[in-house]
Amino acid sequence: MPLAKLWSNLETRRLRTVLTILVKYGFADVVSFLRLDPLVSLGRKLTRTSIPQELSRPVRLRMALEEIGPTAIKFGQILSSRADLFPPDFLEEFQHLQDDLPHVPFDEIRKEIESAYRRPLEEVFLDFSPVPVAQASIAQVHRARLITGEDVAIKIRRPRIEEQIEPDLRILSFLSDLVERHVEELKYLRPKALARQYIRTLRKELDFSHEAHNLERARKNFEGDPSIVIPTLYPQWSLENILVMGYLDGISIRDTNSFEKFGIHPDEVAQLGARSILKQVFVHGFFQGDPHPGNILVLPNHQIGILDYGMFGSLPPERRDLLGDLLVALVEKDIPFMIRTLERMRALPEEFNESDLSDDISAFLEEFTNRPLNEIHLDTLSAELFNLIRTHHLTLPPDLSLLLRSLVIMDGIGRSLDPSFNMVEESRPFVRKLIRKRFEPESLLKNIRSTTMILLRTLSHLPVEAEKLMTRVRDGRIRVDFNLKHLEDLIGEMDRTGNRLSVSILVGSLIIGSALIFASPNGPKFFGLSTIGLFGFFVAGFLGFGLIVAILRSRRF
Repeated sequence: MPLAKLWSNLETRRLRTVLTILVKYGFADVVSFLRLDPLVSLGRKLTRTSIPQELSRPVRLRMALEEIGPTAIKFGQILSSRADLFPPDFLEEFQHLQDDLPHVPFDEIRKEIESAYRRPLEEVFLDFSPVPVAQASIAQVHRARLITGEDVAIKIRRPRIEEQIEPDLRILSFLSDLVERHVEELKYLRPKALARQYIRTLRKELDFSHEAHNLERARKNFEGDPSIVIPTLYPQWSLENILVMGYLDGISIRDTNSFEKFGIHPDEVAQLGARSILKQVFVHGFFQGDPHPGNILVLPNHQIGILDYGMFGSLPPERRDLLGDLLVALVEKDIPFMIRTLERMRALPEEFNESDLSDDISAFLEEFTNRPLNEIHLDTLSAELFNLIRTHHLTLPPDLSLLLRSLVIMDGIGRSLDPSFNMVEESRPFVRKLIRKRFEPESLLKNIRSTTMILLRTLSHLPVEAEKLMTRVRDGRIRVDFNLKHLEDLIGEMDRTGNRLSVSILVGSLIIGSALIFASPNGPKFFGLSTIGLFGFFVAGFLGFGLIVAILRSRRF
């Protein structure tokens, strides 16, 4: 995507700002590799950054994302779930990204609400707290009381946040395209697909109607479960930029000393939290992607409340079937079947060494399947698993990466509440049920029916495809397509080399021609010197200087 395709000068200026920040934090090599050096306003001077270079690269990247702003912060937070793509030191820094933007003044919040409802604030709320109870890069939350008397939490989108984010999303799309085209080592990360996923996720978060849908779906899933509380949605007051839900008055899951107030013990809270996320994953196939302590409340009557429905993952039935196949392969230690299942998930790269992958999976299984469950910690298991995934450039579907991150976060919360807590042990009955379901008559019949339909469809198309093939063979129209790696880069380099050679020939011709004109007594003179000759020498000098600068900047002599 050439720079000319960006919407306006606004995106170009914003891109220059982003690149300048990257250079400031020691990522000049990235900017140079993407061939965007000319856009950095201060050029080489910016490579002398004031940021201490002894800081690790992940730390400097996290600092750069925070300075770039809300869009980059959100991007980093979403990337923190992709342990299949990034090593632990980067993930740890992504998880430290903070939305420390100042809260929006109450006067602006009032204007936003009154504009949305087209009526004064007092006609909607009996009481409205001007001080937010929570704030982030996209929205902030206030406590209020509706005119009908219910205590509610009001989530309000920051004014003009879309105007700030949209240019950044276009820039991200542009940069991801450059990375995929020019950075061969990072192609396995599928930067364009990663950017598309993030853009889609962020646009959903900006539209609170998606969060309202998630909340309602979660309420329906947990109907009849007295231990899990989902806030009530007030759809008549909820809009695209305002979400109104029941206010849950409880104790932070971090405040263990206050649990006695509700007569509940930390180990019980750990089990309730684990059961809530495991039920979401293995039963509902719809789970909270960010179950950090700030999103979980301890409530009276031995209950926990779930807050924040912006980032939810979904496991459709076919994905749950694939997950079931993986678990069956894990239990049976059937490595070929596991590799075939990963292939069906499209997790394998185009080129991989099946023998090496098989050996590493075998070593991984030997490490963990011979231990008692109470000795296996989920964070250690997942770290080894993701190390294997990164080593072989596998790419898990985003929902599975988010699922594992959710389980690891809940495992950490559980062990902080109860040192003897073990997420693997807690998940055993859910995993067993999922595996057992794969062999129930209904599931087997469904698989047979699906396979039969695919076979029949393939057979019905076979005569037509065979006829097409024979026609092309008869007419001599069979064509073999192939791609040469780096061909585009090679063509570009040849084009640049040809241009430089042309300029060199032109400079040499100008010098020779100007020298011949100087020797001629005819023509206009300037202080006794041929004017045309002087002009020729000036043009030749200008072009020659530009050619030398281009060669020096490319660092290829």
